[in-house]
Amino acid sequence: MATHVRREDYFDAAFEILSMNAHGGLKQARLCAHLEVTTGSFYNYFDSWGRFKTEFLQHWLEEQTLQLVATARLEALPVRRLEILIDFACSLPHNAESALRAWAHSDLEVRAVQETVDDRRYEVVLEATSTLAEPEIAARFARLALYTLAGYQQSLPVQDVDSLRWSLHQVLGQLLEGASA
Repeated sequence: MATHVRREDYFDAAFEILSMNAHGGLKQARLCAHLEVTTGSFYNYFDSWGRFKTEFLQHWLEEQTLQLVATARLEALPVRRLEILIDFACSLPHNAESALRAWAHSDLEVRAVQETVDDRRYEVVLEATSTLAEPEIAARFARLALYTLAGYQQSLPVQDVDSLRWSLHQVLGQLLEGASA
């Protein structure tokens, strides 16, 4: 058994389990076994499975969206910001996010966080695209980028990330082509 794990180790392990087993495989026993800890260790950090799920979802929102959005917003140049966002999109844990998207169909708490994740990602892309196109067109391109990411995450088998990067660059290229016309 492991001697010490951190709260974040539970979240990292949950992403790994989701990547390999989908949301139905994310259970307390499997999580503890994955970390080689007892359930007592789990309860040192979380008072219940429900509490763990809530904190895990907030961790996902914070780490995989809010922090990335904040970092992207530091870039003033819209095209460079979009390039940074493409890099971020390509570095996401896609198999785990695919499992979370599936889970959101049957769990209202997961759905609420999934909607927030998608909304924040859409907003930051819209901010960058809105300086390159008229509002309606910018909104459509921001949606297209989000649809591309979500569609990639839902496709089976998941393609290598280079296909996602290529697709997102096509979206960006179309936007820039329209902006220069």
